[in-house]
Amino acid sequence: MKSTIKILGVLLIVLSSCSKQLELPPENILTESQVLSSPNSADALLASAYFKSYSAIKNYYYMSADVATGNALTIPTSGFLSLWNGTLTSGSNLVQTVWNNHYNAINEANVIINLIPSSNFDGAVKTKLIAEAKFVRALNYFILLRDFGSGAITGNLAGPGVPLQLVNYSNYDASKNLPRSSCQDVYTQILKDLDEAAANLTDLTTATPQAFRGRAQKTTCYALASRVSLYMRDYAKAVSYSALAMTNTTQYVLATSPALVFPVTSATANLALSTEFIFAFPVSFNSDATENNLTGYFAKTAIWPAPAFLATYAANDIRNSASMMTVGSTTGPANLFCPSKFANPTGRDHLPVIRLSEIYLNKAEALVRSTNSVNAEAITLLNAIRQRSFPTGLKPAPFTAASFATPTDLINAILKERKWELAFEGHDMFDNIRTGVAPNAALTDQNKWVYPIPKREIDLTNGLITQNPGF
Repeated sequence: MKSTIKILGVLLIVLSSCSKQLELPPENILTESQVLSSPNSADALLASAYFKSYSAIKNYYYMSADVATGNALTIPTSGFLSLWNGTLTSGSNLVQTVWNNHYNAINEANVIINLIPSSNFDGAVKTKLIAEAKFVRALNYFILLRDFGSGAITGNLAGPGVPLQLVNYSNYDASKNLPRSSCQDVYTQILKDLDEAAANLTDLTTATPQAFRGRAQKTTCYALASRVSLYMRDYAKAVSYSALAMTNTTQYVLATSPALVFPVTSATANLALSTEFIFAFPVSFNSDATENNLTGYFAKTAIWPAPAFLATYAANDIRNSASMMTVGSTTGPANLFCPSKFANPTGRDHLPVIRLSEIYLNKAEALVRSTNSVNAEAITLLNAIRQRSFPTGLKPAPFTAASFATPTDLINAILKERKWELAFEGHDMFDNIRTGVAPNAALTDQNKWVYPIPKREIDLTNGLITQNPGF
């Protein structure tokens, strides 16, 4: 029987959204036969899945991790305060939107994974499409699990995660409703998808077009698996995946200075992605600036870096002096800082998801935790990030084993470096939570360290999907 696959902005999974979203005009619909009609049609669906992944994490959602911990501030009337102050409820449109957006991307990935094997496409084309779709599915499941999984990043992997939907759907079917899988089971599927994707993808070469840095490559899969393993506290795997993600030393290279990673520019043409970006959502100058203008959020009426946080950077740290700029009058302070990571005045900045510097720090932390030692390689990795952050002639003395009395001291130094290096890139709240630190005074209740399951999903499944404790 011919099925219909709607690909533009509609939730098409077993946990359906409101009926209004299902009433799309015919031009927004692909039939199964159309998806299988040509590699270009299938690639268009894959591009849609990538774009939905981008749409799910951009803007406030991307920046919430730094507002939650006080690295960034927001106006008291922000409609997004509930994400950070413990007042989020299961009836919130915010949590429903987050849930819908990620499952929407997952469903489109499932279409490719499940239907493309029966196509008459060239074998290599099939393999690549399916591998990229598995990366997209893994990325979205990881974010869902991190945000909604009870115990997912606090060490209780037996706790309820999220429904593990691996079959594509075009209409709501109550008989196909699924309960929440355990956090462990969801993690297992994520790593399975990433391993299979990595096995079937090639890596960047000097001949790879720039645009492909925004698509999954072999290294991309290993890099995400590095983060996943660190969050699930499998430190031996985190070391292994990090090492794999660091093997392509010609195409993924640490910049000699943080200022080169996020150049302040008023360019009016597409910018090349830094060789430090393992995966990013590249922004085209053909796109609408309002869709990716993080500068506008940081510098105008919504969010700005906290002066108290900026004061924690060491003197001469380029990440402060060259990665922040002062902007004028706003509804916040009269003069405030905007991260130059997102300083293109046209608002078209690439959205980094995984950078090589994160992988260095992932591996460093995992080495210390897995060996319970002041690990020499971990110190070398930490020094690589720290030393390049200062100008020649003003660099601090490198860390040595004598700098750390205990493994805990070294871990704390690595976590501090993460806070400075990865500021405003969506990490800090989750680094706090996975290490047992409350993000802020309003989030001391660990039940509030995850989002509530949307009420609609519980009602729609007659309680088959259960609520997180405390909501």
